[in-house]
Amino acid sequence: MREALAALTTRGRAFLAAGGATVVCSVLLGYDALLRVGILAAAVPLLTAALASRARYRLRADRVIAPGRVAVGEVATVTLGLVNEGRMPTGLLLLEDRVPYALGTRPRFVVDHMGRHWSREVSYPVRSDARGHFDVGPLSVRVSDPFGMIELIRTFSATSHLVVTPTVHRLAPVRAVSDSTGAGDRRPRAFSVGSAEDVTVRDYRQGDDLRRVHWRSTARTGELMVRREEQPWQSRATVLLDARTVAHRGNGPGSSLEWAVSATASVSVHLAQAGMSVRLITDRADAEASTWHDHPASPLAQTGPVLDQLAALQASPQHRLENAVQAISQQPGLLVAVLGHLNDHDVSELSRGLAPGRRKLAVLVDSDDWHGSGTEPEAGSARSRTPEVMLQATMLSRGGWAVVVAGAGDTVPAAWERLGAQLHSRGGHLQVDGEAVGGR
Repeated sequence: MREALAALTTRGRAFLAAGGATVVCSVLLGYDALLRVGILAAAVPLLTAALASRARYRLRADRVIAPGRVAVGEVATVTLGLVNEGRMPTGLLLLEDRVPYALGTRPRFVVDHMGRHWSREVSYPVRSDARGHFDVGPLSVRVSDPFGMIELIRTFSATSHLVVTPTVHRLAPVRAVSDSTGAGDRRPRAFSVGSAEDVTVRDYRQGDDLRRVHWRSTARTGELMVRREEQPWQSRATVLLDARTVAHRGNGPGSSLEWAVSATASVSVHLAQAGMSVRLITDRADAEASTWHDHPASPLAQTGPVLDQLAALQASPQHRLENAVQAISQQPGLLVAVLGHLNDHDVSELSRGLAPGRRKLAVLVDSDDWHGSGTEPEAGSARSRTPEVMLQATMLSRGGWAVVVAGAGDTVPAAWERLGAQLHSRGGHLQVDGEAVGGR
């Protein structure tokens, strides 16, 4: 009852105050008819509050976001399913779903009446110009009586998750990728000797065919073992992102960091679609985040964890790339790096800390081209590269890297296409933006 009285609207409080004043005036003036009017005016909000306090509304709300992962600027649709599971009808309902500021304004819906077994679906769009992880909800419901005397607010506890990933650009095929993907998802394992002792076995996994059980190995080890007649094979690629604060310039969506994040996402999706197993390495020492994601049958399932990680990535306070170089130094496969401003120590680590002969591609972001303005210049307005970044690119090329320098006026597909053109260059010389530097 106390909660219902606290939920009185302005109209309900006005009726209660007017009824009380009328009762006082009728007593002082001796008008019995006026007393009955005052009691009736005060009784309306009190009776409404009493009924509201005893009423038990049973509303169910289900929320579905489709799709649950969208790129920056794309639209996702939030659908709310409302069901009245109680026996008591409701009056005017005002529904408000809590939405983060980055996804837009809070949507509101008005329902005039909700009878028994009433159900309805309402939907609204959301979009974000910034990547990130967002929680949509909870849903709050304002219930009002037919006279407008009471307004109760009920809040659901369930929320839904939406991931806004960086912009993914479609990239052209590159020779380094096609040469590294192999011939298929599975490569038969050859046995030169037909002896049963040479059969490769592994531990039994749930779902394995019992006809593949190798009983001799099972008896020897005491655990169920199966023949491994085919070995799943998938080429691997490591994508390195330099997300250090000292390596980038600008703020917001137009910063050099956002350009690098979008380039990393585009390269990761491109490699996964080419049939490679992809993992993401940043300058942070995060062993769990840098694990391989092997899903040969589904590139979307493989790149999902990478895109989720990029959606939540923030600028790093690290000053060097030592952790990243150590994480990838002993790992096989293709290496694609999206780098920001480098110092001499970073160039030395990237040139000497990696195994020789490994195929290494780098997109070197000329972060000084952003000038810390937070605005990205128009496409085609490329400026001349600074001597410092050209020197860094030359040193990386001499260390075995294929390097392309990208500025604020370059698009990700254009930079990737120039990088692919270098791999097709004649004479065995690596180039930096068309200038031969005498690589290996």
